[in-house]
Amino acid sequence: MPRLNIKFLWIIITSVILVMLLYYVVNPFHNINHLDKLRYLSVSAGRMMDRHMHFYEGYTQVPALERSLYEFLFGPKHQVEQDAIDSFREVLQHLGKADDDTRHVEQLNIKARLCITIAEKRSRAELIEALKLFNNDPEEEVVAAALRFAYLDKDAGEFSAEIYTGVNLLPLGWAANRLRYQIALKTGHDRQARTILEQLEANGAKYRRFVLQMVIIVGLIITLGLFLVFRLRILHEGIPWHHGVLDGPWPFIDGLAVTISAALCGLIITLLLHVIPHNPFFTPNLITSWSTLFASLPMIVLIYRYLLKPHGWNYRRAFGLRRPEAGWLALFTTTGALMALDWLGQVVIGWGTWQLGVGNHWSEGMQERLVFGPTQTVLLSTINIVVWAAVFEEIGFRGLVYTTLRQRLTPTTAIVISALLFSALHLYSVAGFLSVFWSGLILAYAYERYHSLLPGILIHAAGNLLSLGPVLLFYR
Repeated sequence: MPRLNIKFLWIIITSVILVMLLYYVVNPFHNINHLDKLRYLSVSAGRMMDRHMHFYEGYTQVPALERSLYEFLFGPKHQVEQDAIDSFREVLQHLGKADDDTRHVEQLNIKARLCITIAEKRSRAELIEALKLFNNDPEEEVVAAALRFAYLDKDAGEFSAEIYTGVNLLPLGWAANRLRYQIALKTGHDRQARTILEQLEANGAKYRRFVLQMVIIVGLIITLGLFLVFRLRILHEGIPWHHGVLDGPWPFIDGLAVTISAALCGLIITLLLHVIPHNPFFTPNLITSWSTLFASLPMIVLIYRYLLKPHGWNYRRAFGLRRPEAGWLALFTTTGALMALDWLGQVVIGWGTWQLGVGNHWSEGMQERLVFGPTQTVLLSTINIVVWAAVFEEIGFRGLVYTTLRQRLTPTTAIVISALLFSALHLYSVAGFLSVFWSGLILAYAYERYHSLLPGILIHAAGNLLSLGPVLLFYR
């Protein structure tokens, strides 16, 4: 009895500390702007919107069926243009709250991109209004002069050094190329204009090709997976592959104590990794790039020390981390079938929430370390997201949390609650929350159905890799 009281006391103390730290990190009463999460706001917004606008270069030459697909996925061109304009206005408003020298350069960048996007919509009145954003600063004056020369002046006039300087102050990308194209046309440099236009259209074709390839790959995987769902009767009852902790689990109180202790240790390590001095943001750094690994190590030790070892288990046996009794083919076909259900749900949720106007904020798709970092940083971060996150989140949320909840609840209820915890702790928007919740349901079902974390780890890793595709191939 005294030991039980000590466990309860430990759970209460660690729970209070955990709640206090979570409140500090995720204060529900503090309205945090999505844009606060980006270190290089104007550059990130410029890169993302530039690529979106590049996508529609040469769009009229695309076959009608292919255009219908793009409009189904992203909306018509005019909507994407308006979204870019709204995003630039949002960024400008955010930057205006912290007016300093650095922010001034960022504001100039966004003002120019905003005006060019408006001008390319051929909205003269809106462009004239937007040009009022520029002030009397010399740099802003020359950029505004270049914009007026390209889009507003009826007569070409003389291409002055002032206009040349204004053009060259813009960072490279769609907006700068569009401005140079308009100036080349106006000054009679037709050959230069054709070269710029060909480059714009080549970039547009490249990005559309990437999107089309992604759609084909995802579509084939979902189609093949759904065939396997019905062919293998994957959703029907059957014999698990292994006998593990789900057959003879640890006591609920022990699992609860380890869960809270592991969460507290992981949160403390995560906070320390953010406050201790480290290399610059984009410099390759094993400690910061593999934060999931280091934050999860206490959990791995606690699970083994207090839950597995006392019952004579090891990780391979407890969580089915070995060759399935049904064979490797069963593992891969089952994984493919469940992955298809997961991806189909992601597509439906993403498209549905977008149509309802509650889709992800654009900043959630911008992972600056992956977009702007060197190759080593990208490689380390990719391993962290695809490998470490998949392995340790499955051990934590399915192996530990779900197994513990299952001692007091029905499997269905435990699946739902574990999925809710899984999605809540990812701190995404409504669309992101629903997507992660759906994945949590699939992953917990896979563990309950086969008593093995291997399908969940593979599905989790594939899903994370899929989410990196647009970041690495479209925005980088």
